[in-house]
Amino acid sequence: MLERRITFYCGEAGLPAYQLNQLKKLTPYFQSKVELFNVSQLTRAPVSQPLKMLALANKPHALCQLIINGSDAELANLVLTDFIAQYGLSLSQFSPSLPFKISLPLTSIYSGKSNQSYSCINKAETIAQLSQMLVAQQAITSEQQPALQQALLARETISATVMGHGIALPHVMHEMITKPAMAIVCHHQAIDWGSSRGNISRAIAMILPKPPLKAVIMAFAQFSKYLLNDDFCAALTSAQQPQELKALVIEALR
Repeated sequence: MLERRITFYCGEAGLPAYQLNQLKKLTPYFQSKVELFNVSQLTRAPVSQPLKMLALANKPHALCQLIINGSDAELANLVLTDFIAQYGLSLSQFSPSLPFKISLPLTSIYSGKSNQSYSCINKAETIAQLSQMLVAQQAITSEQQPALQQALLARETISATVMGHGIALPHVMHEMITKPAMAIVCHHQAIDWGSSRGNISRAIAMILPKPPLKAVIMAFAQFSKYLLNDDFCAALTSAQQPQELKALVIEALR
C-alpha cells in the first residue's frame, strides 16, 4: 500500500471548520484513507471526522501532516497538496523560533541518491559524514573533526544509539564543542547499525558543549521523547526534502 505525506503549517487561525469540511468533501473521491496528524500534539484523526480534526488544527501555525494511505495515494497527494497550498502555509513561509540558537545543516543532507557508491555506507562512514557536516556548522574546527568522530564512535561501543523505527541518534557532550548542533544523514537504503532494534535509514547526530545550557538539555531531551512516538518517527523516515526534515526536527525541539 502506498503512503504519502503532506507537511504544512496552519495559518494564523489554524484550519477553520469550513476548510476542514471542504477537505472532508474532497477525500471520498479517492480510495485512500486520509488522516490529519498534528506533529506538536503527536495525535491524529481521520479526515472524515471534522470535529476531531478541528481539535488538532485549531492552533495558529501548528505543524501538521496529511497522511494518505491507499492504492491511489499518489493521485490524492497531488489534489490535496493543491488544497493545502490554498489554506495552509508552506514550510518555507513560516520559520518557528527556538528557545536557543541551534543550526541545522539541512541544506546539505546526504540522501544517498546522487552518488550510488554511498548507497551501502556503513556506521563508521556515516559518523564521519556527520562529523564533517558539524565542522561546516562551526560547532567544531576541522582539526577537531577526527576527535569528534572518535568520540561519537566510542559512544557507540557502549550501546548502539538506535532509537527504533529506523533512526539512530549518535550523540556526545565534550569540551571541544563550541555550540549545540545537529546533523542528519539520510540513507536511500537502510544500513546495519549493529543493534538488535534493526537497521536504520536516518542518522541524527546531536552534539553539546560541556557544560551545556539547561535550555539545550531540555530541548534535546524533548527531541528524544519525540523519537519514541511511532507517528513522528514515520514522518521523519518518510521525509525526503531538507525543509520538511528541518520543520519536523525544530518542532520536536521546541
